[in-house]
Amino acid sequence: MIASWGLDGALEVGIAAFCAGEEPPSDDLFWERLTGAGVEPWLAERLLVFLPMAYVRRLLPDVTYPDAVRDSRGQVFLAQEPVFVAAFDRAQYASRAEFERIAFRSSTFAVINEALNAGSQLADLELAEPVLFKDLEPAVGGDGGVPSPQSMYEALLREHGIPLDDDTRADTKLVVHPAPEGVVMAQVDFAVSHPALAEPWLVESFAGHGTTWREAIGRAVDMFSRGALHPLIDGLLLPGAAADQVQREQYDHPDGAFELVLGAQITLFAENVPSVEPLLDRLLEALRAEKLSRKVHGLRLFVAHNDGALLNNEVLLDSRPWSGGEAVVAEQPALLADGRVATRVFGLLVPVDA
Repeated sequence: MIASWGLDGALEVGIAAFCAGEEPPSDDLFWERLTGAGVEPWLAERLLVFLPMAYVRRLLPDVTYPDAVRDSRGQVFLAQEPVFVAAFDRAQYASRAEFERIAFRSSTFAVINEALNAGSQLADLELAEPVLFKDLEPAVGGDGGVPSPQSMYEALLREHGIPLDDDTRADTKLVVHPAPEGVVMAQVDFAVSHPALAEPWLVESFAGHGTTWREAIGRAVDMFSRGALHPLIDGLLLPGAAADQVQREQYDHPDGAFELVLGAQITLFAENVPSVEPLLDRLLEALRAEKLSRKVHGLRLFVAHNDGALLNNEVLLDSRPWSGGEAVVAEQPALLADGRVATRVFGLLVPVDA
């Protein structure tokens, strides 16, 4: 439901704005956090109003709630407000910390708490329609300044002719990270499920930053498109549909032959970075000691150095940390001896039929 409204990203941004900091934000601070990062006023206002309203209904479901709120123009039916509908859906997955920050600030929560203190029972409460302090701004077409990662992911797949059905599923999750003032940081987890995979889901995560959510999410999606999309398509979803965007090579393993379908090497912080191929060859050699089923496996390397010192070392096999691979990386020198450099590469190991 959330993705169908195109509000998956907006809700996570709103939730993060409520939960950031040691103390709950004032309405003004919440507004500044959103509109200062490019969220359009009509959407920021609805997140401010409807997230707490939806969360308290999930937290205290035994109460009878009204179907509408009121402003000076009359009733606003909640079922006709996509932000409320999507927020109510999202709230079923909320953490305790989210409930404490979001549901507790609702005026509805205060009314219920007062009634309970007076001796009422939750199941006996039937609340009146709340009255908004100001009229809601008219909703505007578009994403409100927060692109939907799910919609962008599905659009990339459609562009390559990938159908989604019960067997082939695609999902995303936006994770908001702390960032310096004036900057926002978005991590997008891109997941795919397919019968040929060794695990139910394969997940690749990419981060992007910017002064607005549109910029940050756009960068994360662009990184995914450059680094992981084409191996997923050509090695799993529709072989041959992205043949000019991947490298293929034979890989002999004790459990049988595979074909490595490799995406582009992505480098950060430096230019003229040598190929990561020698390091990848060592990883593939070490992988021969691991048991591999005759399914499609994901292999991802991310390594970062500063002046030759190892900063980050992450090797994932089927989206899980592979300690043997990380041990190999730790023993290898940096791609550049001076300065900061990070390299990422992702590929699929596709079993070759006997």
